[in-house]
Amino acid sequence: MFKFRVDIQRKYLFIVLGVLLSLALVYRFFPFIQELVSPAQEIELKERRLIKYRKTVAASRGLDKRLDSLNKSLKQLESGLLSGKTASLAAVEIQKTLREIAEKSSVHVKTVKVLKPEDLGQEEYLRILVNFYIMPTIKQLKQVLYRIETYPKYLTVKKMRVRFYGNPERRFRCNITVAGFMKKAKS
Repeated sequence: MFKFRVDIQRKYLFIVLGVLLSLALVYRFFPFIQELVSPAQEIELKERRLIKYRKTVAASRGLDKRLDSLNKSLKQLESGLLSGKTASLAAVEIQKTLREIAEKSSVHVKTVKVLKPEDLGQEEYLRILVNFYIMPTIKQLKQVLYRIETYPKYLTVKKMRVRFYGNPERRFRCNITVAGFMKKAKS
């Protein structure tokens, strides 16, 4: 009734279709076959990834300790900043300090002028400038400068102009600009 006849052409056609079907199956199930064939490689890959994650976690613990250390250092350094809440209050603090320093060095402060505060280019800090005029001897000038530089708050001499004043006491005319630093008030 039904006769199945196989020609040579059909035979080659079935062979080609069988090869293509087997290639498609291998391509489709390649990851599954690879897991069956090489589980050792998969385990090794996962172990490497696990080691990498452990190193990252260990490094983050070290970073936390370093961050704590840096925060402590920042607080310690910020204790040397001027304590005024505004620039004018910080300038008053510098003026008071300069008068105390001059008094300890036996020098009279002739004039004091508060200059415009400078932004340091950073968002959080200001430089407060105060200019003062004194007439010291060389020894007194040395003492004043030393006391300014060694004061517990961060004060620096930004600008200094010294002229000899021809008198018997051998005094100088000194115009000194002192800079102090403060943290900006948060808005």
